[in-house]
Amino acid sequence: MKYATSVGPTASNEGTSTSGAASQTASGVLSGSGVLNARPPGSTTSSGLLAQMVSMSADVAREYLEKVADLLLEFAQADTVVKSLMSSQSLLARLFQMFNKIESPILLKILRCINHLSGDPNCLETLQRTDAIKHLIPILELRDGPLIYQIHSEVLNALFNLCKINKRRQEQAAENGIIPHLMKFVMSESPLRQYALPLLCDMAHASRNSREQLRLHGGLGVYLNLLEDDAWACTALDSIAVCLAHDNDSRKVEQALLTNEAIQKLVNFFRDCPEQYFVHILDAFLKIITKSSRLNTAIATNGLTTLLIARLDHREAIARLTLLKLIKVVYEHHPRPKQLIVENDLPQKLQNLIEERRDGQRGGQQVLVKQMATSLLKALHINTVL
Repeated sequence: MKYATSVGPTASNEGTSTSGAASQTASGVLSGSGVLNARPPGSTTSSGLLAQMVSMSADVAREYLEKVADLLLEFAQADTVVKSLMSSQSLLARLFQMFNKIESPILLKILRCINHLSGDPNCLETLQRTDAIKHLIPILELRDGPLIYQIHSEVLNALFNLCKINKRRQEQAAENGIIPHLMKFVMSESPLRQYALPLLCDMAHASRNSREQLRLHGGLGVYLNLLEDDAWACTALDSIAVCLAHDNDSRKVEQALLTNEAIQKLVNFFRDCPEQYFVHILDAFLKIITKSSRLNTAIATNGLTTLLIARLDHREAIARLTLLKLIKVVYEHHPRPKQLIVENDLPQKLQNLIEERRDGQRGGQQVLVKQMATSLLKALHINTVL
C-alpha cells in the first residue's frame, strides 16, 4: 500500500500528498470507529482488536498481530497526515501495553512504527503525553534473543529523536534510567555505540538530576575516555565543562577531575588535539580553569602552561585572544609565577604579539589581541626577574 500519492481531483495542496481515499483508509483503521476497534464476527465487545489478542489462541493472535503490525508499519512510513491519524493517544497507549506480550519479530515492527513517528515533529508531543520514553527504555534491558540488535537500534533511534533539543524529555529519560544503558553501549564495541553517544553527552546539559545520575554511574569517566576519540572528544570536553560549571557544594565533579589520571587526559588532549578542532576546545578549557582554582593549578603545573604559550603564534586571532585569556587565568593562580615567566620567556612572546602585523586578519580581533597582550605584559612586571 502507498499512501503518499495524490489521486484524482481530491489531491490536497503541497505538503499534504495523501489522497482522500488514503486518508479515509487511515482514518478507518486508526480512529475509534475503525478496524482496530471493529468487532470481529460474533464479538460482543468493542475493546478493539489489539485488546482481544489476549483472549485468542496463540496462533490466531500471532496471525492477527502480524497483519496489524504490517499495516501500521505502512502507515508509519506515510506522510504527516497519516502519521497524525496514527499517533492518537489511545492507539499509542495500546501499542505500549503490548510491548511485553508480543514476540520479537512483531515487537520489532511496532518499534519501527514508533521510530518513524518519532521522526515527525508533529508526533513528538503525543508520544511524550503517552509516556513513550518510559515504555521504550525498559526494552534496552533485553540482552539476548532474536533480533536484539535491530530492536535496540530502533529504540535508541526513537529515543534520540524524542530527546534531541528537548531538555525536558532528556530529563525524563534520565529519570527512567536511560544512563546505565547508554554507558553500556558506549563502552562496548557494538555499532549501536554511535547512537548512544549523542544521548549520553546530552545528559550533561539536561538538568541537575541528569548530571547527578551521570556522576553516580561514572559518566564523567566515560567523558574523559572519550577525549581519546577524535570524533567525540570536543563534545565530551564540553560535557565535562558543563558538569563542572554546575558542580554543587560537595564538589564531587571537581574531586573526580583532580585525579592524576583525569589531569593527564585533559593535558594530553590539549596537546594532541587535531588542528581543525583546536579553536573549538579553547572556550571549554577556559570554563574549566576559571570555575576551579584547584583544577587550574593542577592542570597548569602538569604541562598545560607550556602548551598554552607555545600556541600563541596560532594563525587565527580569535585563538590567540582566548589563549591569552587562558594564560592570564593560569598566571593569576600559579604557585610559582616567576618561574612561569622566566622558563617560558613569556614577556618576549607577549611583546612579539604587540608588535606583529598580520595581513588578512580581522582588524577588530587583532586589536583585541594586542590590548590583551599589553595588559598581561604590564601585570607580569611585578614578578619579572631582572
